[in-house]
Amino acid sequence: MGFITDKQTLDDLNILGRYKKNSIFSLFHRTVTVEGSWLLEKMFNNPLTDVTSINTRSDIFSFFERINISLPFNSDEFEVVENYIRTPESSIRMVATFNITKSWLLNYIVGEKEYPELRTGLEKTIEVFARLKELIKQVEKESRGTHYHEKAKRILALLDNKYFDAAWQCAGESPLPYKKVLQLDYLFRSLLNDPIEDLLTDIYELDVYISVSAVSRELGFVYATSLEKEEEVIELKQVYHPWIPGAVGNDIHIDKDKNVLFLTGANMAGKSTLMKSFAIAVYLAHMGFPVAAKKMSFSIHEGIFTSINVPDNLAMGYSHFYAEVLRVKYVAEKVATNKQLVIIFDELFKGTNVKDAYDGMVAIVDAFSKRNGSFIISTHIMEAGETLSNNPQLFFKYLPTVMKGTVPAYTYKLEDGITDDRHGMIIIKNEKILDILNEAN
Repeated sequence: MGFITDKQTLDDLNILGRYKKNSIFSLFHRTVTVEGSWLLEKMFNNPLTDVTSINTRSDIFSFFERINISLPFNSDEFEVVENYIRTPESSIRMVATFNITKSWLLNYIVGEKEYPELRTGLEKTIEVFARLKELIKQVEKESRGTHYHEKAKRILALLDNKYFDAAWQCAGESPLPYKKVLQLDYLFRSLLNDPIEDLLTDIYELDVYISVSAVSRELGFVYATSLEKEEEVIELKQVYHPWIPGAVGNDIHIDKDKNVLFLTGANMAGKSTLMKSFAIAVYLAHMGFPVAAKKMSFSIHEGIFTSINVPDNLAMGYSHFYAEVLRVKYVAEKVATNKQLVIIFDELFKGTNVKDAYDGMVAIVDAFSKRNGSFIISTHIMEAGETLSNNPQLFFKYLPTVMKGTVPAYTYKLEDGITDDRHGMIIIKNEKILDILNEAN
């Protein structure tokens, strides 16, 4: 079984959504081909749980980031190529010749458009593949010693096939003579149609590598190093949210000896953003994708679950608190399977009174700390942290608030310990809500 998660987590982290504002998918979605876009989405839906596969993919992305190339065609050109290649033709040469001759005659006699459309598709295919061949020559040369080299060699071997010599000699020629159309159409749509279909798949993959590596190069991301599951560690240097370039970065180190980060801080101090930044980095790292950090290494985890924006469910009659309880129960059931998971809870039990929230927080965190996995749990209830301070599996960090007169400011920089920063009433007073209400009377 692969990497596991659920819709709540994907929504919390805004992972998916090609048209969704600020989704992580949309950040990397720069593919030229439609099928490349679908391949990218497939990668997003299927993070990896194998060290070799993750490191291999990261190495390939890193290679393409270094050589900084672009596909030698645009989306409209490639759509013409795909439509041409995937218009079926007989593998029997005599039948294929008859079909083209018929369409040629119909065009000559009554102006039927099938033949000129086929010829245009063939001409564009030759032009695009000729450009691709020159690009792959460069890639094959520069990829030696990388995980992409064998793939580059295979693509180049196909494009260097002697059967294609006649096609490359015609690159840029338009309109192609009837006899050339007969010869070359049979080559592309019959004789070598199967390897050309494989080539299209390679192009979609190449499209993703170029797209993702371009984002990484532009935004200064890094590639994480994956370690075996038994290492039980996640180490991030200066991690930040990928949609906030130039944001304040933070170091986070979680391992089997200290597997629960207990996070405190006032509202607006940055707790939710920090936890999302961490979780997104973990998710992308398991895809072999670049992450928004200065450095990252991590042992394989088998899934990730978050509870950051838990909605109530009025249709089911669920209050916000009961929805939180059900979410914790669901995650607890996953943790109880002893899979190595990343678990993140933001403000556990904020939908109930302070006493129940305190009791629930202490009990749940203590139970989680005895389980396999990596946990980050935030709260306003500093007393819960004090009660849990003797638990050897926990370590405590907070995001501070700095008062500038009566105005709170935030450093967004993690510090050791527990904070009792509570500035809600100050913010309420600064916004003059009470003055507004009193004036109304």
